Amino acid sequence: MRKISTALVSTFASFAFGLLLFSVATVTARAAEHNYYLTVDGRPTLTSGTYTGQANPNSGRLTLLYAHWNDATPSSNHFHGIGVYSLTGAADAPTVLDTNGNNRLPETYTAQAPLTLQAGSGAYAGKLVSGENGEHYSDLSLFSIHDLAAAATLNPTSPEGYMYNSNAGYKNTPMGGLNLALEIVSISPGLNVGQAGLNQPGDRLAIGGEASWPFEPVFWTADNAAPGA
Repeated sequence: MRKISTALVSTFASFAFGLLLFSVATVTARAAEHNYYLTVDGRPTLTSGTYTGQANPNSGRLTLLYAHWNDATPSSNHFHGIGVYSLTGAADAPTVLDTNGNNRLPETYTAQAPLTLQAGSGAYAGKLVSGENGEHYSDLSLFSIHDLAAAATLNPTSPEGYMYNSNAGYKNTPMGGLNLALEIVSISPGLNVGQAGLNQPGDRLAIGGEASWPFEPVFWTADNAAPGA
């Protein structure tokens, strides 16, 4: 199985997650409904589950969020943190983990097949590349949580408002001074990242500060790669 394990790194925070790939505007009252948002976790303590009241090990860390939009019931819009720092063990003496069980895309609980690569164009002509193809999770563009703020302020009961306010600890967190990069932790032979074809642990794909987002990392393999995962 071809598998990429990557980490987003910044000047003050980081997180890690795994990505499975399947081979062969101005804001007014509304904002676009995107998949992936970046924030800094502002929750000092955990407020639910086994470790309620314990210090949040993800507090102050850069965090990748997947947005679950519900067009039929916008009030249920919410985020899932991907690969956030978490706790394990006894409730009164937990151990900190640098990831959690929800650390793959597509998220494991969905039982969705790994993402399908498709024929590239332009700089990626002759390659099979990641990108929006109608599948959930396939648009890998990274947006700032702050992109939802204006629409949410204008109308808290809009879809954007419900999403933005679904977890108070994920909004209004400062992200000044970030210099973001995607770092390869591990990668299967034949898979590459970006036009430069990064494919070695430690290689970094520069993303930049919040003003340079959204940013879409592109994962690719040769167009003659054997079909399969």
